[in-house]
Amino acid sequence: MAKEPEYLKRLRESRRKGGGSAGKADRSLSVQEQEAIRWARETAGTDLRAMKNLGGAKYVALVRVQSATGARYHSIEGLPSREALIRRLMPDAGMGEEVLAAYEVRGGRPIAIAIESGEVKLRMGDPRPGANPVDPEKMLRQAAADAAKRAKTRPRGEGHGRGR
Repeated sequence: MAKEPEYLKRLRESRRKGGGSAGKADRSLSVQEQEAIRWARETAGTDLRAMKNLGGAKYVALVRVQSATGARYHSIEGLPSREALIRRLMPDAGMGEEVLAAYEVRGGRPIAIAIESGEVKLRMGDPRPGANPVDPEKMLRQAAADAAKRAKTRPRGEGHGRGR
């Protein structure tokens, strides 16, 4: 083990620290970021070959890339701001890359893209179901508040109960 190559030492050390595995990277992503990956897979119709800068991104761009062999594959790229998304959507932004679609990570909404006379127009779509899960405690508080409101507005007196 003393004569092992340097790259093996680094690989072993990174695995010991918890990095180096794609499965572990997926677990560190938020629910909204995982939903963005699901959206990208559904939109692309195939599996994704690469995910770049997804952690903490506010927007995601689905990109079709042509490899050196001529095969096309899809990847997603996380972007920190709306301005960065608009710069990325410009037709001359990537060489050999085509931006197919965009997605807002925090809102869980796909974005419709239109380029008119050199200007990028973005239109937000409807939120995807499951993109913004509600905390169970918040759901219970909301249900209790709704029940209290219904109790105040319920008619009082005889003949208004159930089964009568």
